[in-house]
Amino acid sequence: MEVNKRLKQTIANFLFLREYRNQKRISRSVTFDEAKKIGILYEATSDRNYEIVKQFVKEIRAQQKDVLALGYVDQKELPHMRFAKLGLDFFTRKSVNWKMKPQHPSVSNFINNDFDILINLNTEKCFPLKYISAMTKARFKVGKYDQKNFPFCDMMIQAGENIGLKDFIDQVTHYLKLLKHDSTLQKA
Repeated sequence: MEVNKRLKQTIANFLFLREYRNQKRISRSVTFDEAKKIGILYEATSDRNYEIVKQFVKEIRAQQKDVLALGYVDQKELPHMRFAKLGLDFFTRKSVNWKMKPQHPSVSNFINNDFDILINLNTEKCFPLKYISAMTKARFKVGKYDQKNFPFCDMMIQAGENIGLKDFIDQVTHYLKLLKHDSTLQKA
């Protein structure tokens, strides 16, 4: 079974990289204060992660910013107490095809959204969230440092292996608020 999983992962990664190479976007650093529209990606299987991100969304909205969070639930169905609300969407393992590419209306909406900042809160290795993060048209993409994510992020935050989601959010917001300059980078 493990061999099949690794083969599937290798094929999915090959197809993903081929698709990613065809994507063109202009990357531009955006400060947290400048941002009007923020996208958040996170692993939403645990209730704790969901509650932390829900609170983070509230905090961002309190600053008069438009925010959309998309959570991946690594189960076939959403848990009973979890349902999409304004600004909090989900997709499940059931929405991921054999190429590990997520195919769900909320995913398409998220990818095509014109975010000023995309914050990828995925601290684990989750291929569907990596795919979405790479394919979004966001002007400025932020995520956890991982050498394999280098082409897909404009800013990466060095965080410990066992960092909790709340602590990672604190680090991301801290560094986004420190960002003061405005530069344009061409990403191919």
